[in-house]
Amino acid sequence: MTFTRRIFCAMTALGFAFSPCAHAQEWPAKQPIRVIVPYPAGGNADSAVRALGEAIGGPLKQTVIVDNRPGASSIIGTEAVARAPADGYTIGVVSDSHAINQAMAKYPKAAAILGAKVPYDAQRDFVPVAGTILIPLVLVVNPKVPARSVKELVQLSKSRNSGMNFGTMGTGSPWSIHMHQINEATGAVFVDVPYKGLAPAATDLIGGQTDTMLMPVHYAQQYIKTGKLVPIATLGAKRHPLLPEVPTLVESGYPGLEISNYIFFVAPAATPPAIVQRLGQELNAALKTPAMKDKLAMSGDPYPAEPAELSARLARDIATYGKVIQNTLK
Repeated sequence: MTFTRRIFCAMTALGFAFSPCAHAQEWPAKQPIRVIVPYPAGGNADSAVRALGEAIGGPLKQTVIVDNRPGASSIIGTEAVARAPADGYTIGVVSDSHAINQAMAKYPKAAAILGAKVPYDAQRDFVPVAGTILIPLVLVVNPKVPARSVKELVQLSKSRNSGMNFGTMGTGSPWSIHMHQINEATGAVFVDVPYKGLAPAATDLIGGQTDTMLMPVHYAQQYIKTGKLVPIATLGAKRHPLLPEVPTLVESGYPGLEISNYIFFVAPAATPPAIVQRLGQELNAALKTPAMKDKLAMSGDPYPAEPAELSARLARDIATYGKVIQNTLK
């Protein structure tokens, strides 16, 4: 008689043995679920995770605790997820930085730029669980910058001896990489000015210390409405409902530039598939509710996604960002 996994699980259900099947069945009865967020409290990722934690706590009959561990381009918190027991009681969220860090890890200057070595493999050491949010981006300028389209902004940057300054969260951050993608596609001359956060970068842009930058649509709209910033183009595949009058980069004459940031849940690689599936079901179900869309209104757009989609996107982004990094890191 062949001793199959199905028979083993059946025996476990009858009390003959303790197995991964039984482990998955009793999860999450043992303890609260901890979600490690590799970013500071109050940001997009933190706010989204807290809202989703409340939503899935009821169906799972368990408390969801948020553990913020920012630093080193998200490496500190993400490493903690990789090293956590693969029992479903510790999971985490990652962003575009997850792909960027993996792509950058092979370069000698990577540790100095990122603030730490990358001590894990983004694909091998984690399993995707579910989506979280999409963060649509908009290219904005200070009102004093005499450009109201991407082509005008590109021409203006070329006409200046030193180019045009753009604010980012630091070299190697997603917005820095995305601006270099725009540089390559348009021939613009944009110079990276790193900041320690979105708020100080936005303050300097509004004050005229920098010329342009990428911002999350949900964050930028407050300044666009009051005339403190001027939108040039959104970066998504189609116009965003919050800025319906603003064309996309593709509409502006630059096909192939469809960019959005995203955040998704991951678990340590050896987490039992049944637990990953249950977590994914609950998270994606919560993301599809109208109530969650309202709760995430200032963080981003709900992004329900299956593990296969997330794995494919991660692989694609590692390759894409790797090419940008190779062209910009000298």
